[in-house]
Amino acid sequence: MRLGYHYHIPAVMGSDRSLRTPGYQGRLLDALADGCEELVCFLHSARPDEMKYMDYRCHARNIKYVELGIHDSVPRRVLRSRSVTALVKRHRGELDALLIRGPSPLLAAVAKGAEGKVLALLLVGDYVAGLKDLDQPWWRKQLISAWSHWNYRRQLSVARRAVTFVNSRALYEQLRPLLGELHETRTTTLTEADFHAREDTCQGRTVRVLYSGRINRGKGLLEVVDAIALLATDGLDVVFDLVGWAEAGDDIVDAIRQRAEHHGIPERVIFHGYKPVGPELFGVFKDVDLFVTASLHSEGFPRGIWEAMAHSLPVAVTKVGSIPFFLKDGESGLLVEPGNTAGLADAMGRIIRDGDLRRRLIKEGSKLARQQTLEALTPTLLGAIESRVHGEQNS
Repeated sequence: MRLGYHYHIPAVMGSDRSLRTPGYQGRLLDALADGCEELVCFLHSARPDEMKYMDYRCHARNIKYVELGIHDSVPRRVLRSRSVTALVKRHRGELDALLIRGPSPLLAAVAKGAEGKVLALLLVGDYVAGLKDLDQPWWRKQLISAWSHWNYRRQLSVARRAVTFVNSRALYEQLRPLLGELHETRTTTLTEADFHAREDTCQGRTVRVLYSGRINRGKGLLEVVDAIALLATDGLDVVFDLVGWAEAGDDIVDAIRQRAEHHGIPERVIFHGYKPVGPELFGVFKDVDLFVTASLHSEGFPRGIWEAMAHSLPVAVTKVGSIPFFLKDGESGLLVEPGNTAGLADAMGRIIRDGDLRRRLIKEGSKLARQQTLEALTPTLLGAIESRVHGEQNS
C-alpha cells in the first residue's frame, strides 16, 4: 500500500536525505513506513526557532517528503490552503490512501487534494473542547472559538467518508452516531525496546515526582504544585520534575514558579525543558519515582502515562478522557477527580508510603503498557486502511 500522511508538526530533510522531525512524530512515521510500500509525508517545513525540536532521524528509506511551506501561524497557513490542496492533488496518483492526523488546520484542504482516494483520520484531540483552557484576551478567544467550530464542521465532513480512528473515549462516544466507520485506538511512542524493568521505586530519601508532556494550564500543573506543597507540609521530602514545553507566548512556566514561591517551595519544582523522545527523555523516567498527570478536562490518553508505566513508574492521574477506561483504580494506577488537590496529594502520598500498593501498580502498569507499543498498534491501524482500499478496488 502506498500511504500518504499529513499533520501540522513540521519536518526538515537532513543533509543525509533522511527526514528529521520531533521524535513523537518520527517514531510513528517509521512504524507506518515499515508497514507500507511507500509513505508520502505532506508536512510543513520547520521555522528556524523549531529546528532544535527536529531531533529524530527517520530510519525508513521509503519515506518521501512533500513540503507544504513554512510552519507559520494558523491564519497564514489557512490562507494558503488552496495551494496546499493543489500540491497534494499533484501527488494524488502516487497514493492508495491518505492518513491525516487531527485536529489540524489544513485537514480538510489536504483531504480535498486526495479526492477519490481512501481517506483515514487519526483524531487525537478536539480544538472545541480545548477552548476552555485558552488564556487569551476576550476578543481573540471569540475569533479562535469561531474558527475552531468552523474547522470542526469541515473535519466532520471529511470523517463521514473516511476510516476514522480516535484515541479518546469521549471523542468515540461523540462521533459514534455520526460516522460509518469508527475505531478506538491508542497513540504511543513506545517500541518494544524501550521498557525498563524494576520492582520498586521510592527507595531514596527524596522522592521525585515527574510530569512529562505539553506544559499548559489544562494539564493541572498548578494543582500539582499545590499537592507537592501539601506533601512537603506533611513531612515528605518530594521534588516535582517537569519535562516538556510551553506554547510560545504562554506564561504558564512563570505561573508555576510563582505558585511554588507562594508555597515557599521553589527548590522543590525543577524545570528540565524539552527532552527528545528516546534515551534523553527516557533517562529522566529511569531516575524518578512516580509519575503524575492532573489534566483538568477531557483529552485522549496522554502518551506520557504509557511511557511512565513502561519505565516501571507508578502513576497518579485524574479521571479525564480515556484514562478511566484504560486504567483500573488501585490496580494499574491511582485515579483522582480533576481539580481535587487534596485527593491528588493523598494519592501520591499513598504511593510513597505503601510499598505493596506501589509494587502492584508498577507490575500491572508495565503489563498494560506492553500492549501499547507501536509494534502492537500500527498493524491494526494499517490493516483497517488497507481493508478499505481493497474493498474500493474490488467494488
